[in-house]
Amino acid sequence: MDNPAQIEGFLNNLAYALFARSGQITPEPREIGNLAVFDHPDAVDRIAKAPNLFRKNFSLISALGFSRFNTNDEEWATRRSITQDSYLAAAKPAQVQSVSDIFASCFSVCETSLAGIQEALFAGALTIFYQAFRLVAEPRPTAVLLDQTREVLRRLQYYSWVTPTDAERTSVISDARAVIAEFGAQLMADPRSATEMGRFSEKSGGIDSFSPIEEFVMNLFAGVETTVTTVLWVIDRLGANQKVQERIHDEIAGAKADTPFTDCFINETMRYFPPIPFLTREVSADTVVDGVALRAGQLIMLSIVGAHQHPEFWENPRTFDASRKEFIDNSFDRRAFIPFLTGPRMCGGARLGRLEVEQAVRAVVRQFAFTRTDDIIRFDYALALRPASGMAVMVSRR
Repeated sequence: MDNPAQIEGFLNNLAYALFARSGQITPEPREIGNLAVFDHPDAVDRIAKAPNLFRKNFSLISALGFSRFNTNDEEWATRRSITQDSYLAAAKPAQVQSVSDIFASCFSVCETSLAGIQEALFAGALTIFYQAFRLVAEPRPTAVLLDQTREVLRRLQYYSWVTPTDAERTSVISDARAVIAEFGAQLMADPRSATEMGRFSEKSGGIDSFSPIEEFVMNLFAGVETTVTTVLWVIDRLGANQKVQERIHDEIAGAKADTPFTDCFINETMRYFPPIPFLTREVSADTVVDGVALRAGQLIMLSIVGAHQHPEFWENPRTFDASRKEFIDNSFDRRAFIPFLTGPRMCGGARLGRLEVEQAVRAVVRQFAFTRTDDIIRFDYALALRPASGMAVMVSRR
């Protein structure tokens, strides 16, 4: 049956392989397993902007249900319309102070430890997500369910690469459905949530077997996981460079509207550690990309890590540069920096996600200082790329 250590090791090695292969110029796409890997920003951009030719294919991950994240064509557009207005409204300038206050409040009462800060980050991101849909979050029980979702996703992704036995397939699908059922029970117990799920269904346009719970849960997981992951990487890098940390603290404490160095640091963090390190797509018709013939039905990989570290687009791309010139001068090529992906299927919550990360970083730097006992980078990959649990960061209150 499932071997957690084996699954974790396989997926983390996949992420390490992408980083190991980045920063080099090659005339042909690389390969991981039987997937051709495209990492040139121009090729990644062209593939991402042709969703009819390069379609989403999430294999076993769909056991958690269907949402805007794993559907195509008109169904994707309909599902997008259910949530998009809420994301845009929650990201308006008028909401900046509210987002800032939520994170500041969560950090003010949390335990002075990395685990305490992570719990506060989850609570803040959950609160903001639920508020976008006029709902009230229950952070602790919801965070537990999200952790369960993450572990199920890890197994589902592993079995999308490594063929499971019948027993393993049955077990992981059963666990996926159980998590969704628990989320459903939690949501429907609150009349406000039940009403919102009814609105989801009304806007579904008659999609067969539409589940508002599945749509909500996958949007929730994607939004919260990527926000928390990015801020944890910022904390990790701040702990590794005390001078940079103090410069960012001074800039934020100065209460100026513009914080160019902080913004640069956040961008560099997302460049070096993109929350979604790669995408897979299925080719719908025979075609050629960068001189490489692709056949209908073939699966390919788009390496976001590779695009973010491509030497034709970045100076010293494999170096984490806190004051990276391309960001300070705003001279970077947009095709080579896509932390929220790109094209018509880019992250619908990109504006809200960016707002949350910015305000969470400001709030956490105001209240805490970080030091690292080493500078060894360790990944923990399960759809999103986060620092490994137990990373060597010490926390103190300012």
